[in-house]
Amino acid sequence: MKRAVSVGIVVSVALSLAAIPPLAAAAPKPKVVIEDPVGDANFINDQGTGDGSFGDFATPADVSSVTDLASISFSNDPKNLYITIDTEAAPPATQGVGYRVRVNPDGAGGSYCLLFEAFFPGAGNDLTEAKGHLRDVCEGGESAPVQVLGSILVIPRNAHKALGKGATLKAPQAQGFIYGGSYPAGVAAPTTDTTKPGSDYKLVDKKR
Repeated sequence: MKRAVSVGIVVSVALSLAAIPPLAAAAPKPKVVIEDPVGDANFINDQGTGDGSFGDFATPADVSSVTDLASISFSNDPKNLYITIDTEAAPPATQGVGYRVRVNPDGAGGSYCLLFEAFFPGAGNDLTEAKGHLRDVCEGGESAPVQVLGSILVIPRNAHKALGKGATLKAPQAQGFIYGGSYPAGVAAPTTDTTKPGSDYKLVDKKR
C-alpha cells in the first residue's frame, strides 16, 4: 500500500532550519482542501493548462512517486498561511522536479492569480538547493522569493493583499512537474500530476 509523505515549502523572510520544528509544532491544525488519488502521476493529467477537470486520474500506472500528489492542506494564524503538500515520496529526486499550488481564478474559466511554487535540484536544472517564489500573475506578474526549507509551507500574510484579514483563497489547485533549465527562467514542464479544484479556504484570524 502506498503512503503519502509531506512535502514542505517553507516561505519566510528570515527562518532557519533550526527554527522549523517549533514553528511546525505551533502551526494550527491543517484543513485538507484538496485530495488526489495516489498512483496517477502519468503525464496525462491536464498538463497544467486547465483547472484539473480534464485528464486521467487513475491510469496508466504512475511514472513518478515524487511528483505524485496526494493532498493539499491549509491553515493559518494572524501572521502566516501554512500549506502542506503530501506526495507519494518526498523530493528531491534524480530528476529535477517542482510543485505549484495556485488559488483565486480570475473569473469563470480564468487564469489562477496567485501561485506558490517550489523547485528542487536534479538532473536537467542548475539548482544546487531548493528555490521558490510567490507569484501574482494577474497584477503585473509580481513575484517574491521564498525559501524552501522544511516540511511545512509558511507564507507571511503581509506578503500579499490576498492573504489579508478575512480573505478567502478560492478553488485551490495543485500540480507536480519536471523542472529543467536555469532558475528562475527554467522550464516547468511536462506536468506529471495535477489535481481537481478543491474547497475554498477562509483565513480565520484568531489569537494563538
